[in-house]
Amino acid sequence: MSVPIGFKRLTIRVKDGSSPTLGTNEFVIEGKKDNGGMVSAKVSGLAVEAVKSYSSNKVYAISGKGVGDGKVDFDIMDFPEKVKNAVLGITASSNGVYKATADRTSPYCSILLEDVTPQGNPYLMAFVDGMFSSDGVEFNTVQGKQTELQSEAISFAIGSDDNGLYYSTFVGTGTSTDAAGIAEIKADALMTAPASGGGQ
Repeated sequence: MSVPIGFKRLTIRVKDGSSPTLGTNEFVIEGKKDNGGMVSAKVSGLAVEAVKSYSSNKVYAISGKGVGDGKVDFDIMDFPEKVKNAVLGITASSNGVYKATADRTSPYCSILLEDVTPQGNPYLMAFVDGMFSSDGVEFNTVQGKQTELQSEAISFAIGSDDNGLYYSTFVGTGTSTDAAGIAEIKADALMTAPASGGGQ
């Protein structure tokens, strides 16, 4: 089984009914200065609990259809405020003050995680529907010496689209056919193709 060697890029698509537009309803976090970088992502809960049916003193059937109660827990360094508040449904005033009201709700989003395999081939995983949530922020005193930047935690609850699709994965082979697979998984997530020169 191929696994990614790191975590290069996260693309978030806010599913607001409009065409995808970078910086408005589509955001890319890939370590560019002052625009945040990905530290880690932990995907869990994809498996459903198997249910065993017994008869004649033995297991007669095992049912485990579908996808479980999945989520993705992210750690993001220098998470841009604009992006974080957009995916949490928190809006800004004309003075740039973000305000969470009683009727705030996170918008439905799709996400795309990207890196490469140990062989250097593309590795993509898209979750086509879900919502972000964040418990809060932590304040700590300065201790008189430089420390590493702290990452922020945010979670994505995995859902499915109208066709029942939860997630897609694509592992490239380093051949010309990779482009079609990448285009298909981005279409599943309702995302635009990267700009010219913005490949793996």
